[in-house]
Amino acid sequence: MIGHSICAALIAASLLAACASAPVAYPDATLEGLFDAERAFAKASTERGIRASFLEYFATDGIDFRPGPGSMRERALARPAPADPLALLLDWSPQAGAVARSGDLGFTTGPYSLRNQRDASAPTRYGYFFSVWKRENGLWRVALDAGVSTPAAPAPESLRIPASDTSKPSVVSSALSMRSDRGKEALLALERDPRSLDPEPGEAPSYFPLLAHSVRVLREGSYALLGADDARKALSAPQRRLQWTPVGGGASASDDLGYTYGSYARLNGATREAEGYYVHVWQRDEAGVWRIALEVVLPLE
Repeated sequence: MIGHSICAALIAASLLAACASAPVAYPDATLEGLFDAERAFAKASTERGIRASFLEYFATDGIDFRPGPGSMRERALARPAPADPLALLLDWSPQAGAVARSGDLGFTTGPYSLRNQRDASAPTRYGYFFSVWKRENGLWRVALDAGVSTPAAPAPESLRIPASDTSKPSVVSSALSMRSDRGKEALLALERDPRSLDPEPGEAPSYFPLLAHSVRVLREGSYALLGADDARKALSAPQRRLQWTPVGGGASASDDLGYTYGSYARLNGATREAEGYYVHVWQRDEAGVWRIALEVVLPLE
């Protein structure tokens, strides 16, 4: 997140079959436990500083974006500790997320603010944090962190998906359904072919069927896009394609939740119009098809 990656500047349940017929259900207590870990992380930041809390709550191999993906721990330890670790107040709280049935992988997101407590004239920065969490030695630890800034403070409920969107049935594409592949490699395979952003059908498979109806799209400098309809309206571009280059990811033991990350380019013919980095959270829908539940898009800088 930039909330979490601001540190850059400063620093089981049974496996789901590919054709599962029931919607994925996440026990409230399990998700609340993950939210509690996020809140404890935020509290530690206010008590001991951003750098110390990140080193405590990130997994040993945890990734952040500065802006590109890399080891948070190596980057943080390569820089001297701040003389005043509490000068910057990073405040955040989870507003949405999910946990795999196996309880070993989850994600959280919500609004953040960053304020300089020693300089009242310094502007407060706002955005959405985003973290993928995994179990490490039985404890929730951040596996990946990538958030975005916003022009001003996001509305309190700015990541809440309307009930009408979460209740829509998924349209199963024959190109996506009944996949026998499982785990991280299945997700990486979905990203290796170019995806069309053109609203009209073309030769390249479309990006938009990959989106869950309740998808959240977080883009640097923008407020969240909520739901597949909003994403389609905002991101459709005639004669444009997306090319992802995945470099890593992971999947839950229950094979119902996973994530991928890497670089992307938006193409107009052979011309690269935009480049940057992305993170995807993938969830099985009610038909057992992998869909993008959350997308983070970051610029190269």
